[in-house]
Amino acid sequence: MPENRKEQNKLNRALTAAGGFNIKELLLRSPEIGTLIAIVVLYIGIGIVNVRFWEPMTLITIARWLAGLGTLAIGVSMVLIIGGIDLSVGSLASLSSVIFAHLIVNVGINPVIAFIITLLIGMAVGLYHGFIVIKFSPPLPTIVPAFIATLGSLFLLRGIAIGYWKGYPVKIYDTSKISFLVSEYGGITILAVVLLTTLFIQRYTAIGRYMYAIGGNLEAARVAGVPIHRTRVFAFVYSSVLATLAGMIYTGLVASGYADIAAGQELLAIASNALAGVSLAGGEGNAINASLGAFLVAIVRTGIIFTGISAYWQDVAAAILLVLAVILDLTRRVTTGRV
Repeated sequence: MPENRKEQNKLNRALTAAGGFNIKELLLRSPEIGTLIAIVVLYIGIGIVNVRFWEPMTLITIARWLAGLGTLAIGVSMVLIIGGIDLSVGSLASLSSVIFAHLIVNVGINPVIAFIITLLIGMAVGLYHGFIVIKFSPPLPTIVPAFIATLGSLFLLRGIAIGYWKGYPVKIYDTSKISFLVSEYGGITILAVVLLTTLFIQRYTAIGRYMYAIGGNLEAARVAGVPIHRTRVFAFVYSSVLATLAGMIYTGLVASGYADIAAGQELLAIASNALAGVSLAGGEGNAINASLGAFLVAIVRTGIIFTGISAYWQDVAAAILLVLAVILDLTRRVTTGRV
C-alpha cells in the first residue's frame, strides 16, 4: 500500500510537471475554487428540491443576510492571518446593533452621528483586544491572549447588551432614518466596499504584507524588523470595526436593534474563513476567501428551510460546518507541508 501511494504521488508530480491537470492539487492550492464548486452544486441541488429557491427574491434574502456575515468574516480574516482569533465579533455586532438603534430612537441623535459613535465604540473594543495581545505575546503565542481576551469580551459585551436593554429590541419605526441600511441593496453594497478595501490592504499595502509575515513566521518577521505590535493592534481594531459595521447592517435588516441579533455569528465567521482557505494557523487567505466562505454558509442556512428541514436544525448545520472547516484547514496544511 505505501508503495502504491508513493507511485501515485510520483505520477501526480509528473503530471503536474508536464502541465497535466491535477484536481486534488488545484483544490489544495486554490481552495476558493472548491468553495465556488460547492456553492454552485448546493444552489442547483436545493433548487431541484424546491424551485422557489431559484426565485430572485430568495437570492436577495440570501444577499441581505450575507452582507452581515460576510462583513464579520472579512474582519475576522485579518486576525486569523496574523495567527490570532477573535471570538467577540458576534457579541460586538449585537451590542453595536442596540447602541446604534438606541442613539437614533431614544437619544434622538442624527443617524450619521450615531453611526460614527457606534464605530468609535467598536474601535475602542479592538484597541483593548490588541493591547492585551501585545502585552502578553510574547512570551505566549498570539492566539492564547487573543483567545482569552476575545472570549471574555464575548460574554461581557453580550451581557451589557442584554442587561441594559433587558433583552427587549429597540424598534426603529421611522425607517427613513436608516433608509440605506433597510434597502434591498444597502447591506450588500457595504459588503462590496468592505471587500475591495480589505483586499487592497491585504495585497498592496505594507501593513498587509506585515500581517502575512507575522502569521507565516513570527520569528522571521521579528528579525526582519516588522512592526509586530502595531500590526497586531491594527488587525484587531479592523476586526472590531467591521463587527460593529455588521451589527448596523443587521439593524437595517430587521429595522431594530436587538441584543442577540448576531448571537453565534462569530463561529460562522470563523468557519466561513476556514472553509474557503483562510488558515486558522495564520499567514494564508484573503478577503475573497472569507466572503466566498460566508456565501457558502448563507446558502446552507437558507437552504435548510427550503428543503423542508426545520430552522431549529440550523445550529447543527453550523456545528457541522465548523468541524468540517477545521478538518479541511488541517488537511490542506498537512498535504501541502505547511504544518
